[in-house]
Amino acid sequence: MTAASSPNTTDDEAFVVQCEADYTIAEITAVAHVAPRATAPTHVLAVVELLHKHLEPNPLISLAPKSGGYPRGIDLGTRGGKLLVQRWHVSVGDGIQWYRTCARGSMTVPGRDPLKPTVVQLGQLGDDPPWPHLVIEVEQFWPYSEFWGDRPGGSRWHRLVPVAPIDVTHGWETTDFEHARNFFMSEVHVDILSRSVLVGSCHLRLPNPIYRDLQQRVGSDWRSVTFDVDPYPTQPLNELELMFWNQRSWGATSVRRMTLQPGVNVLHVPEGVEQVAHAVVCQKRGLLKLSQSAGFIRAFNGAMDLISEQRSVEAPKGRYTVGVSGASQPIQVGTPRPAGALTRLAADEGQQRTQREWAATAFQWFDKDGVAGTQAIRDIIRSASTSVDLLDSYFGRGDLMEFALSTTKHGLPFRVLTSHDFCTSGEDPDLKIERGDALAKTLESVRAEDPRLNIEIKVMPGQKSPVHDRFLIVDGTVWVLGASLNEFGSRGSLLMKLPASPVHGTSGSSAFSVSANVFDVHWDTSDALADWVKRRAASRTGSRGASRPGTLKERVLSTKRMLEETLQRVHEVWRA
Repeated sequence: MTAASSPNTTDDEAFVVQCEADYTIAEITAVAHVAPRATAPTHVLAVVELLHKHLEPNPLISLAPKSGGYPRGIDLGTRGGKLLVQRWHVSVGDGIQWYRTCARGSMTVPGRDPLKPTVVQLGQLGDDPPWPHLVIEVEQFWPYSEFWGDRPGGSRWHRLVPVAPIDVTHGWETTDFEHARNFFMSEVHVDILSRSVLVGSCHLRLPNPIYRDLQQRVGSDWRSVTFDVDPYPTQPLNELELMFWNQRSWGATSVRRMTLQPGVNVLHVPEGVEQVAHAVVCQKRGLLKLSQSAGFIRAFNGAMDLISEQRSVEAPKGRYTVGVSGASQPIQVGTPRPAGALTRLAADEGQQRTQREWAATAFQWFDKDGVAGTQAIRDIIRSASTSVDLLDSYFGRGDLMEFALSTTKHGLPFRVLTSHDFCTSGEDPDLKIERGDALAKTLESVRAEDPRLNIEIKVMPGQKSPVHDRFLIVDGTVWVLGASLNEFGSRGSLLMKLPASPVHGTSGSSAFSVSANVFDVHWDTSDALADWVKRRAASRTGSRGASRPGTLKERVLSTKRMLEETLQRVHEVWRA
């Protein structure tokens, strides 16, 4: 960004001069958190908006808190502390100076008493981009609503981002998060907790000072693009240059330039319009707008289904209904592209994208080939450098030998979750003892043979396993197994790698993670195999110390004795 200045003017000074020429007022918003028993607030978010005369400032800023003005706050209770928001107006120069003071590690926020402002100390903040350069807004910072009023034409931004993450939610419970999120959305229209980089950040926003909107549309012959400019009153456009580029499925065909004029601007594209993008550059202010590459819709094909009847189904878990339609009515709008080279190239590019996405899932299918399936899982386990977690409700003695011993690093943590259901479901065919006992005995044996093995096994409780699916987690990467290890690949079995889980979900809460929400949760509530075996052995021993009957004949005799003893007690009670 440049401005008319003397030869000795610095870039910073030229930036301020241009801003003071473009804008009339700075609107500052600051959000803070006061933790329980804290003596000073922690900065959460600050935004400095420079507004020109055609933009509406927030009229509530001049009001007292009792009249709907500022400051405002919410008390989250003894765990969450308090959240505060303050808003005020200053001159453009003072607003920029206040913003740059934040970059140096502190901010001054006015309070209810103008003579007693609060000085908030900030952590180390990093510029993006280096001052005084700006970034053009591609995605809106406020996806739902502006702070106040309309801010058309796009914006330029500068940001100060904490170098280290800042946590203001320590000790919070679910209700504290909900109340805080509602407060943020109502006051600043941003879910700050959904993006950790926002906590402790500061932002300088410069709305477009030249025009409200720049719309583009394709010509009827698909060989021209029209740009409609809606400038602010008295703002000249002769300093604005539009750069336009036209792309096809496998590259760009042309880049064109034109000086924008108020109203309609037609740009001819003789090779035909495909996917287009454009940028608007001002001689004084630099880049004002950059669009993403996008195409125009030639034709739309769809279908309309009208529900003509309701099917009622009585299922074991309850009744449900299904709306059923008859024949579909096709709908077509526009003229489809005629068949040609570009049609084939576009289809091929789409197929290439599909193949790349498919390959990224690391999908493998094994059918009637248990050897290949076993080797594939061993290869994944052998790649581990930090840890292996395995959840398989049917993990037994044979799986321990086949897979858990295939690690390539001494001492590598290998955690296994199996199930009570499987461990008590029968005898091991080789050792002729219950499956849980056989697994424990084999684990003890391999540990004795190589003490460097770091294998832990736990047994999930319940007559049925609480988890049906099988997961292999290697160095944090989750693989879904379509079958248990003991039969993997012998029948149709799926092996697929899941993408990494994000930190936050779309709603701002923690995203679902197989590692944290499935494996770790059941690991914490399951019994170590050795402890489970001891309790299992104790359960087989009756009150008189005799072993629980094992054969059918022994169980029948034991049941007969129990019935005789019960009838004897009933007879004694009756006589009494």
